[in-house]
Formats: sequence, C-alpha cells, structure tokens
Amino acid sequence: MNNIKMIVMDMDGTLLNSKREISEETRNALIDAEKKGIRLVLASGRSYRSLLQYGEILRMPEFGGYFIGANGAAITETATMKHEVIRQLQKEEIEEIFAAIKPYEIEAMGVLDDTIYDYIPDSLRAIKKQIRIDKNIADDVPWTAGTFSLVEDQRKNNYAHIYDIKGPEEIDKSVNKICLAHTEETLKKPYEWLMENLSDKYHFARTSMQWIECAPLGINKGNTILKLAEKLGITSDEIIVFGDGENDLTMFNAVKYPVAMGNAMERVKEAAFEITLDNDSNGISVFLKKYNLC
Repeated sequence: MNNIKMIVMDMDGTLLNSKREISEETRNALIDAEKKGIRLVLASGRSYRSLLQYGEILRMPEFGGYFIGANGAAITETATMKHEVIRQLQKEEIEEIFAAIKPYEIEAMGVLDDTIYDYIPDSLRAIKKQIRIDKNIADDVPWTAGTFSLVEDQRKNNYAHIYDIKGPEEIDKSVNKICLAHTEETLKKPYEWLMENLSDKYHFARTSMQWIECAPLGINKGNTILKLAEKLGITSDEIIVFGDGENDLTMFNAVKYPVAMGNAMERVKEAAFEITLDNDSNGISVFLKKYNLC
C-alpha cells in the first residue's frame, strides 16, 4: 500500500465514535497521514456545513482535503471552500417519493445544507412522544429523527432551520436528498417496495436499519469519489475507503481498498478488502498503523 494518495471516510459509525467525536488517536494518525502527502476526504450523508468543524480538527484546509456531502450530491474543497453541487432532487421527484411512502406512514425529510422539511405522520408522532418522555428530551428539541434515533437534535448537526410540514407541496426548493425514518421493522416493507419499483430512477441506501436515504440515480458517494479522484489525478487503486453503512457500498465498489469498521452492517463487511476494529476502538488508526500509512 505504498502508493496510497487518498483516504476517504464516512462519518457516523466510522470516523466518529459513539460520542460523535474523533478520538485523539485517530486524529493524530490521520494528520500524520496528511503529512505524508495523503489527502483526506470526508464522505457523508451530511451537508458540508456540518463537516466543517471536523475538517478543522483534522487540519484538512492546510493539507488540501475535500468534503463529499449529501451522499455524493456535492463536493467542497476545504482550502478555498469552493462548493460544487452536482445534482439535487427536483419538485416532481420529491413528490413522487413522498407519494410512494405515504401508505407506510413513515417519516420523510427533505434535506438541504442547513434546512430540513420534516413530514411526520400522526401514528409516528405518538411513538416519538413516548420517546421524548422516556429520554426526558427538552421541549425545545425538534421532533426530527436521526440516523440512530427516532428523536435527535439535528440542530447539533448544523441544521438551523427545521420545518414541520404536512406534505411535499410545502417544500418550495430542490433538496439534496430525502431521508426516511422509522423502526427497523416498519421500514422493511417500504424499503423493499422502493428497491423493486423505483430503483431505476433513484438511489436508495440504508445508513442504519432505521434510516433510508434517497437520491437521484447515479448520485452516490462512489461516483463522486471517482469524479474527484480523476480531477486530482488519483486512480482507484490509490484510495482507501472506510465505512460502516450500506450507503458506503458504492465507495467500496469503486476502489481497491475498502475497509469495513468492526461495527459495520453485514453487507458492508462482505464487500470489504479488510475489516478493522469498530469506531469506538480506533479502527481507522489501527488500520493505518498496520500498513505504515501514518
């Protein structure tokens, strides 16, 4: 692996530990890799705005790192903050996805860089209400779900504007993606339906078993990583990718060295070049040290 020129990392469940932090050991290993001339890329379902703080922690602007945001919908150069939007979901596409999932009574979120338009059916709001009571969640915290919880304070992820909506007609802009949330059991049928009936038009991937992300067909982390690599003169066998969720599989299929975290979903582990330790055990730094990349 002496020819590695780029390290690409998913965020939640991969670079970040369970406390949503980059451990000191992982930070130091990645900065050492940058000092060796290896570029860092954060590839996330999040918008670039929520990646900024982590880019600073890893000194990415100094070493020419990049963000791949919204599961491949945008590229941001950290040194200059030049931001390129590749493709968004348009009004008719938003309406089609919302119509498809309406019978299943699941949460649907139209997501932009700092905004979430959140549709919550009444049946799910009753479940969320009990979760808020059980977890003693403050009254001012929005009802919006997160990747691993049906109620998560998305303001902490730099979503400053969160709107409760009754339907897609209230979304007056194109969006980066649509996120769907409910319990694992409830999401199973709509996920199967979407894959069987709309996968020729859209890219669907599960970040966790209770979270589905929807994007235009062809917009995914893997394609955007290859687009960025071509721009930088880097080949697919000079890239290491770390991931844990099914939305990372397009990256795994695009490069020679895909590495699954120990906490990764089974399909991700099956597609990996190697499986490292989990995100709470410094899996990234352990792998980099093993191959003398830091």
